[in-house]
Amino acid sequence: MIGLVAALTGPATVVGVVRARRARYRDELRRGAAGAARALADAIAAGHSVRGAVSDVAPALPGATGHELRLAARSLELGEPTEAVLERLRARARTRAWDTLVAAILLQRDAGGDLPGLLRELASALEAGDRLERDARAATAQARFTAWLVVALPVGAAALAEVAAPGFLHALVAAPLPAALTALAFVLQATGLVAIHRIVRPSRA
Repeated sequence: MIGLVAALTGPATVVGVVRARRARYRDELRRGAAGAARALADAIAAGHSVRGAVSDVAPALPGATGHELRLAARSLELGEPTEAVLERLRARARTRAWDTLVAAILLQRDAGGDLPGLLRELASALEAGDRLERDARAATAQARFTAWLVVALPVGAAALAEVAAPGFLHALVAAPLPAALTALAFVLQATGLVAIHRIVRPSRA
């Protein structure tokens, strides 16, 4: 029974873990957009070109943001066009924050204007958005915990029943009707997990 459950849920679990890691990475990258915009603004205001600014700030920025900018700086040092490097950075980030940041740099580079000022305004707007999101998550923390608890209760109850009466889970799938009801329960549990994940998932900002 345990082997069957592991065989059925193993691939989905691995995929879920990989997706969760990617989502955390993208979220860290999204939250780092404001700091990157402010650092680039300071470097450009100090006299660097866009290419020079990326190379200058990349080593100083931590986490996912620093990693992505270091990749971009390395590509620029190898002679790749600025637009191609920034577009690749935007595509890897896959967030509106980096879409806006890259668009601002490319548009202002071609049209002229106060790029440092624009980047600082963008950084302030992104930081304000992050504060609002943190406030919203704090306000809904209890509701989210209750939702996860309700979903987890049947699983915990089944585990306790198996410990108290070994063979309980086997009996659930030994006959057609209990097996069908158990499968339906798993489907409903999975649907609940997906619904909760979609509700609490931060927006692509």
